[in-house]
Amino acid sequence: MPLLFTYTKPHLGVWKIEESSDELLSMLCLTSDYLPFLQKIKTEKRRREWLATRVLLKELMGQELLIAYHDDGAPYLPDSPLSLSISHTDGYAAVLLQEQPAAGIDIEYRSNRVVKIRSRFMSAQEDASVDADHEAEHLLIYWCAKEALFKMIRQQDVDFIDHLHIVPFAYAASGQISATETRSGAAGFYTLNYEVHPDFILVYSIS
Repeated sequence: MPLLFTYTKPHLGVWKIEESSDELLSMLCLTSDYLPFLQKIKTEKRRREWLATRVLLKELMGQELLIAYHDDGAPYLPDSPLSLSISHTDGYAAVLLQEQPAAGIDIEYRSNRVVKIRSRFMSAQEDASVDADHEAEHLLIYWCAKEALFKMIRQQDVDFIDHLHIVPFAYAASGQISATETRSGAAGFYTLNYEVHPDFILVYSIS
C-alpha cells in the first residue's frame, strides 16, 4: 500500500507491506542491481521486506538509491551523506535517514511474547518501572529502544542489560527516551522518540 506515514527532520517512514515481491519489484527501476540479492533470499516474506525497504527509501528520498552494507551488516547509502537505519516486522518496514553520524530505528509488531523474554534485556531498575496495565507495550518500547541503540553504536558482543541503559520512564502512547551505552568506551548519551500504534511499536533516534 502507499506510504503509511512519514516525517521530515529526521526523514522517517513506515510502509505497510501488502504487495507481493513481484509488485514491489515493479515499483523500482534498478532491477538488474537487485536480482542477484533477491535470488539469495529463500522466502517470499523476506523478499517482500527487502524490497519494501527499497520502495520506502525511494519514496522518502524522491529518487532510487542503492543500499550498501558495512562488514558488520550495518546499511549505508554510498551516494548520500545521510546516515541510514532500517527495520521490519510482521507486515511493516521502517526507514530512518538522519544527518547525524549514527541513526537507529526499530519497529516491532505488538504481541505478549516480550513478557516471557524480559529477563534477557531488562535491568532490575528498568523492569521496576514497567506499567502493569500496559506491560507488553512498555516492555516493547524498552526492547525497541535498545535495538535502535545497538544499531547506533555498531559494537560487537553487546549485552543488552550490561551495556545498553534506558532511563526509566512512565508509560505513555508516545514520548522521548534518554539512553546511554557503556560498551564502546565513549559513554554516549542519546535521545530517542517512541510511538505506540495499534499494530506496532516504533522507536527511532533523534540525537
